[in-house]
Amino acid sequence: MWRLIIGCLIFVFSNFVMAQEDEAYKWVFAKGMAAIEHDQIQSAQNRAYRDALANASIQVNANVKGKQILENSSITVNSLTVSSHAKIDEVQILEQYEENGVYIVSIRAKVATAQYCHTHMANSYSKSVAITGFELIDPTQTTLGHLGDVDRQLASVISNQLNQIGKVQALNANHLKISPSSQTAPTSFNAQLQLSQSQNAATSLGTQYVVSGVIRDLSMTNQDAPYAKKWDGFLSKIKIKKESRTRHFVFDLYVHDGYSGALLFQSRYSATGKWNVKHHKKVGFATPAFNKTDYGKQVSRLIDRATADISQVIACQPYVVKIENTKQNLLYLNAGAHSGLRPGDSVSVYKTSQIFDRDQNVQWQLTDTKVTAIIKQVQPHFAIAELPMDARQLNIQMDDVVFAW
Repeated sequence: MWRLIIGCLIFVFSNFVMAQEDEAYKWVFAKGMAAIEHDQIQSAQNRAYRDALANASIQVNANVKGKQILENSSITVNSLTVSSHAKIDEVQILEQYEENGVYIVSIRAKVATAQYCHTHMANSYSKSVAITGFELIDPTQTTLGHLGDVDRQLASVISNQLNQIGKVQALNANHLKISPSSQTAPTSFNAQLQLSQSQNAATSLGTQYVVSGVIRDLSMTNQDAPYAKKWDGFLSKIKIKKESRTRHFVFDLYVHDGYSGALLFQSRYSATGKWNVKHHKKVGFATPAFNKTDYGKQVSRLIDRATADISQVIACQPYVVKIENTKQNLLYLNAGAHSGLRPGDSVSVYKTSQIFDRDQNVQWQLTDTKVTAIIKQVQPHFAIAELPMDARQLNIQMDDVVFAW
């Protein structure tokens, strides 16, 4: 009898889980197209496939933004932007063919109904990120508990947690600080005394992404509030209120692209917790004693949120690798086995060039060569990709890059 009941419960639960999974995903059909350039069918096939993925994701999760500008009673600008936040879990290629110089791919895709990335670029490649030291607005606020190393220890904790998540190579660069001013971070003044969000130091760190930040507040709500006592529970029962010794923790977080210095993400995180530690006690930041306090637990939860945000931001970006050298039709890439690249993977080749704006500030520009290279070898510290032509025909040089989606 009991076996029959348990079997029925398992059956009902399994059907419930399957129903939940069905609601979380939706199967859609989509078509993608790309012009065949340089007679490179493989490259056109890859671009058409990505176009099909984008079209599939938009069917399930699309954000549509329109803009019209009226001038002298007539519309002078009329624009429409469509973007997707969907995640594609499974893809079936139904057909692919060439027609009139265009490559066409038809797919059936299993798309998550929940929002995930701003694009369909989520991938499993392991990307490198440097976690630099945080700027500290008011060092005097670290006196209570002797938290003077918070600017470096916060970077260490985030770095360790990112490495535990996987698919991220987090390098602890807590000895470096890339923001010249904690008051205006992440912006800084350039030579023309204009505000800029470009971080030149980001490029020199040699990672694809750079995380920095500013610790804004470590203050007590009321430093004179009484310490917690064992009989506080009894006092609350008889309606006698006692002010808690609460402390703030507020920090800003910035994620920059390591190649261009562009700001990809910024957010402010804040929490408040009870700080019942005696004035003279040396606790330190992120130590076992610190983590046992209510304040430490609230800070830990805050760091967990920040780490999860960093991980998702990075996951939703394409994987970019520098070209270290070229030899005939071979590209030597600055990415080893740890990156997740495998023989047979395809990468898109982009040329990099410097351009100057009207104020003579250097900007980086990426130009798609419309050519795809295939990964042939993956060594511990580098990878070799093969082009369908000599690299000199495309003028591919050192510091050009490849993208992998």
